[in-house]
Amino acid sequence: MTPEEQRNLDTARNYEELYNNDIERFVREVYTADCTVYCMGGPTIRGAEELLKVEQTILQAAPERRMRVVHSHAVGDRVIVEAIVTDPARGKEWELPFVAVLTCLDGKIHTDRSYAEWPRWPGL
Repeated sequence: MTPEEQRNLDTARNYEELYNNDIERFVREVYTADCTVYCMGGPTIRGAEELLKVEQTILQAAPERRMRVVHSHAVGDRVIVEAIVTDPARGKEWELPFVAVLTCLDGKIHTDRSYAEWPRWPGL
């Protein structure tokens, strides 16, 4: 594994940790200011400020939601993340799996292509 790939895997770990604990730090520390998030089959979010607004709306709709990364794999400037979002308020068995293809630039996510059942995503 190259040092760049290790740094990008560290970014993916931070992605999970901050999503679950501090949404403002999640956006500001994990994503570049000019990031683009493609919710494949759903909306496109441009820039960290827009992403923060979307994430705050999601958090308001589902304050107990959590992300659990099941697997991540780095190749060059990309990290593929397989994860599950849970929300106890929607029931113990409720889960929403997703895959994110993250392209990193200088240790932050510049492009996020996420695949999920967007109509089921809380608050989106």
